[in-house]
Amino acid sequence: MSGKSALIALTTYYNPFKGERRRHNYQVFRENLGVPLVTVEWSPDARFDLGESDADVMIRISGGDLMWQKERMLNHGLSRIRADRLAGDVAILDADVVFADADWHLRVEDALDDCPIVQCHSWVDYLPELPPTVRSRCDLVSQAPESSVGSLAFALAQKGSLFTTDVATANAMAITRAVSPAGGPGMACAVRLAALPDFALYDANIVGGGDLVLAAAVTGRLQELFSVRHYAPRHQADVMAWAAHCLPGHPDQQRLGYADNRVMHLWHGTLEGRQYGERMKILGPRGYDPAVDIDRGLDALRFMPRATELKTVVEAYLRSRNDA
Repeated sequence: MSGKSALIALTTYYNPFKGERRRHNYQVFRENLGVPLVTVEWSPDARFDLGESDADVMIRISGGDLMWQKERMLNHGLSRIRADRLAGDVAILDADVVFADADWHLRVEDALDDCPIVQCHSWVDYLPELPPTVRSRCDLVSQAPESSVGSLAFALAQKGSLFTTDVATANAMAITRAVSPAGGPGMACAVRLAALPDFALYDANIVGGGDLVLAAAVTGRLQELFSVRHYAPRHQADVMAWAAHCLPGHPDQQRLGYADNRVMHLWHGTLEGRQYGERMKILGPRGYDPAVDIDRGLDALRFMPRATELKTVVEAYLRSRNDA
C-alpha cells in the first residue's frame, strides 16, 4: 500500500474458537468495503486465519489471554496508521458489516468536517442467517432484516438521552435485564486523527462494551453511564483517566456526530446468545480494577495472577456467546 488515502478502514479479526462463519463474514465485509483496509488479527496461539492479501495492511498480534481484546487490537492499528501516515481519517469498523451504499465513505468524511468523532451510520439492519452465496451488496440489500436499530449518535440527535426504557429498542438490540442505550453504540465509527492527536480507544472493558464507553465520554456523559451500569470505583477511575488523556474536554470535541448511512450487520449467531445484559454482572460485583487485574505491558492483554476467578468467569462468558 502506497500513498496517503483520505480515509482508511481499520478492523480487527479474531477467531479463537475457529468458527467458519467469522472468516466468511470477513471476506464479505472486505469484498464490499471500497476503501483501503488495515486489519489487526489476534490469535493467542499464533495460529492465524488470514493471509497477507486479506488486507492492504495486515498486522498480527499473538499471546494474551481470552478476554475482549478488540479495542487493544484497534489501538495497535491506530498506532500503525499514525506512524506510517496512511490516512488522516480512520473508519473503525466491525468486520461483519456492509454499507448499503458504495459511496458511504464520502458521507463519513463530510460528517468529520463538523465533528472529529462520528458514527458512520444512522441505521443498522440486522440480517438473518443467509446462504454463503449471498455476498454482494446488491444481494444483501434485497434481504429483509430481522430488526433495524438507529445508531446511538442518531438517537442522541433526536432525543438527547444516552439510555432509554423503550422496550422495542431494547428488544431490537437484544439487551435484556439491563437499561438499554437509546441506540446502537457500535458497528462503525470514524475519527479525524489531526483533531485528536492522543486519541485511543478504551481497552480495559474485558467483556466488551467499549463502544458505549467511547460514546459516553465523547458526549460528556460518563457519570450517566456509571449510574446505570455497574462499574466498580477503580474501573470508573481508569475510564476517567483515559478520557482525560485521549479526549480532552474542549467543547467542540464533546459531541458525537453521525453520517447518514445504512449499514447491514452480517449474521453470526443470535443477538440473544451474546448475553449483553449478563456481561454487565461480571466486572462490577467483583470490584474489577484494571490496574491490578490485567497486565497491559504486552501487545495483548493478560490476566494478572491475582485474577484467577475473574479469568475463569470472563472465559466462560465469551465461550457461552456462541457467535463464532
